[in-house]
Amino acid sequence: MALAMDLSPFQIGLLFAARQMAAGITDLPAGILGDNMRRRGIFLLSTFWLVSVAQLIASTSNNYWIVLSFLTLAGSAAAAWHPVAMGVMAQWMPNRKGYVLGVHMMGGTVAEVAAPLMVGMLLMILDWDQVLQISTIPSIIMGLIFFRLAPMVMAPTKELDYNLDRQSLLRSVIKPEVLLILFMFLLHNMAIVAFMGMGPLYFQEVKGFSSSMTGLAFSLFLIGGAVAAPLVGNLSDRVGRKVIIMVGLIAGGFCTGLIIFASSNISILPLLIIAGLLMLSNRSVIIAMALEKIGHRESTVLGVISSFAEGFAALGAVLAGILGGIDLQYAIIFAAILSISAGLVIYPVNRNN
Repeated sequence: MALAMDLSPFQIGLLFAARQMAAGITDLPAGILGDNMRRRGIFLLSTFWLVSVAQLIASTSNNYWIVLSFLTLAGSAAAAWHPVAMGVMAQWMPNRKGYVLGVHMMGGTVAEVAAPLMVGMLLMILDWDQVLQISTIPSIIMGLIFFRLAPMVMAPTKELDYNLDRQSLLRSVIKPEVLLILFMFLLHNMAIVAFMGMGPLYFQEVKGFSSSMTGLAFSLFLIGGAVAAPLVGNLSDRVGRKVIIMVGLIAGGFCTGLIIFASSNISILPLLIIAGLLMLSNRSVIIAMALEKIGHRESTVLGVISSFAEGFAALGAVLAGILGGIDLQYAIIFAAILSISAGLVIYPVNRNN
């Protein structure tokens, strides 16, 4: 899309930033609705159709601002799914939050792994707008399937007074350790958004990758985290979360930084797999730690976490776009520094969590 529409690195960064900000704005009300709607399945069903319609409209225009607007709307609808779905899963298995959230991440990442491969191959023969239309087909299929699945989604576990609930939530969120966890999650998200936003352009323009090779590279990055997420989550349920998070984010950041020094595709691809395994698999562990520290209604808490971290993570895309306009390798180094910083921020948090 960037090449076909002659977008600058800043415009690419702005596209990612707008999607992240929309996700952040959407997450909190979605989480609150998830804890106060008995028919949560209907809400989840609606997200599939909003994503589908918005993406199809975006694919019909070559105007940057129209494309940005409707892809942002699609991102917002997709974001609304997650706090509700994860809240349902955490309520379903309250003593194995790390594991179930890892399963959720793995399920979602299957599509994120398949999509870059599919897009890379399709772009060899089709334009970006046609590829976007084809990539909407899975969400349409799931929208049809979910007509049957929606009534099976469990209702909230208990009813609480909303005003008392809100006050209790606020007191829990402003605890110093919770604020540290939220800041860590923010830095982690900024690192991922910065890398995913500028990485494809870096690999094509600096490393000389083809579009299909770039798709393969980012599929490997995602598949490392997807495969490891349930295993890492289950391990954190057993041995604690802090050490696993610190090791994963710091080591993952170093692997990301090493990519700019790699001289061949053979050395870049293993680094991407390891970086994805270390960085992405820890996302579910970070969320599980926050849920336990806040100790509140799951969907609402997930909405708060996602709203804060996803919304402000837009800064990662904007700053990476600015740095990429100077030199694309600066954007990769920036993502690596953010990940390492996220791992260090968690150090003061109680080791028993």
